[in-house]
Amino acid sequence: MWFENFSNKNCKQCYACIRVCPVNAIEIKNEETKIIEERCIVCDECYRACPQKHRLGKSEVPIVKHFIKNKETVVASIAPSFASVFWKYSHKIPSVLKHMGFSYVEETLVAAQPIINEYFKYINKNDNKNYITTLCPSIINLVEKHYPELIDNLIPVISAVTCHGRIIKEKYGKDVKVVFIGPCLGKKYEARFEDSIDAVITLEELKRWINQENISVDDFEETPIDAISNYNRVFPFISENTNYFYDSNKNKEVVSVDGEEDCIKTLKAMVNNRMSNVVFDMNFCQNGCLQGSGIEDDGISPYERRENIETYSKQYRDIYGDKKDNSYDEILKNVNLERKFQSKHVPLKEPSEKELKEILKSMGKFARMDEINCKACGYETCRDKAKAIYNGYADASMCVPYMRQKAENKASVILSTTPNLIGIIDKDLCVEEFNKAAQNFFQVSSEEAKGVPVIMYLDEDKFQQARDSRKKIIKDKIELPDYNGVLLQNIIWSEKDQIYIWIANDITEEVNKDKQIQEMKINSVNMAQEVINKQMMVAQEIASLLGETTAQTKVTLTKLKKLIEEEGIKQ
Repeated sequence: MWFENFSNKNCKQCYACIRVCPVNAIEIKNEETKIIEERCIVCDECYRACPQKHRLGKSEVPIVKHFIKNKETVVASIAPSFASVFWKYSHKIPSVLKHMGFSYVEETLVAAQPIINEYFKYINKNDNKNYITTLCPSIINLVEKHYPELIDNLIPVISAVTCHGRIIKEKYGKDVKVVFIGPCLGKKYEARFEDSIDAVITLEELKRWINQENISVDDFEETPIDAISNYNRVFPFISENTNYFYDSNKNKEVVSVDGEEDCIKTLKAMVNNRMSNVVFDMNFCQNGCLQGSGIEDDGISPYERRENIETYSKQYRDIYGDKKDNSYDEILKNVNLERKFQSKHVPLKEPSEKELKEILKSMGKFARMDEINCKACGYETCRDKAKAIYNGYADASMCVPYMRQKAENKASVILSTTPNLIGIIDKDLCVEEFNKAAQNFFQVSSEEAKGVPVIMYLDEDKFQQARDSRKKIIKDKIELPDYNGVLLQNIIWSEKDQIYIWIANDITEEVNKDKQIQEMKINSVNMAQEVINKQMMVAQEIASLLGETTAQTKVTLTKLKKLIEEEGIKQ
């Protein structure tokens, strides 16, 4: 299992880690970020760049605690850069470590001189060949995984850490547990392939462990380290080793190189045979181990860290003089200093030109002019990004300009086709933008409307009300006689963006239709009333006529009856 990866919880997909990774060893697929082990050189640039600090580093402190709990003999090999972190408390760290359960505390520097002696052999070679020092694990990873053609240029010598681990195993016994404490995350990777190192904890992890145990370093006494070196504590200093090499009668030039950019440029120059007969003392971290990947970024400058180490070193010489474990000279005879390097290069699959063009099209790159090579995705060129997609290390969605253009195009389509009137009004109540529907309604172009006070079109009091109350105004019906229209408006104040969002529906047609229907209803009622009135008049006329006829009939019948009665009497 790879000892380092990312937590995808709360990952904002900002691509900061990808942009800083010098070897494109980070993949994003299905919105998940993952470190590619076969490409990673363990430089920790990704963690430094991550604003969320979502790296899941595998700390080996629990392993060390387990050793101590099981009553194992645990020996600490501590790098000289520890004094840059613990400053005036450095002389108390041996006491603190023994309080925490370590049996012995030794300086890694006791193994430095034999390594330097081996380097002198290569510095004095007459072969016109370039060589690279092998103290920095990230440089070794960089060569083995990405510049395999330079493997023969690596000086085949173990690091001081590995040398010290082997010495400790010879001195105290094969069963003792060796724990390296230093400034470098890459040493964890180196220790995976070295039996003499049982665990590695960084200075940042040690500091955190001390705090977790509620240990007050100031309460402890100053005690000497069990094995110290007379070798100058310059390993963390850029150029100091180089200056030390100048004292020899060398046949090659010795050049110090630090920082990822200069290291990679130098390696590329070596591949292209642009230099010869040089030994490059390389440190991948800027300012070397003073700003190692295992040191907390606490704002302390490299100069201050250097001063801390120099002060500690001077005090140590004054207090302990030339204390040295001479038994190491005899032990070293049994220590193999040779190291073999091998290619760990995993070449990327190369897409055909046709496949490459299809991938580029998926990122909106239809012509060479579309390949802007902005590096926002973390890749040098758009074609490098396309190759990463082909190899399954990236998604087309990582192309920031393409996704922005795509989002803008979608937003533009929505704004231009929606029947809703939409406006963006700034905090000073001036128009920033009207969409097409709003431009048509107010009979104004976007350029003409921009910067015009909103009061020229709408009642600004409503906007101020939305801002003051922090409440949205929803479905507010307004009539605009100047534009022969009626709108149903919504006003939203965005405190975060300091803008008003105005969205309205043009309901003029509906309102006019409602008026027409209302008029039709009124007209219908009036017509019905007229019909009723006419019917009433007809009914009355009919009734009047019927009344007259009935009266006349009654009179006639009465007269007829009377005549009949009179004739009957006569008879």
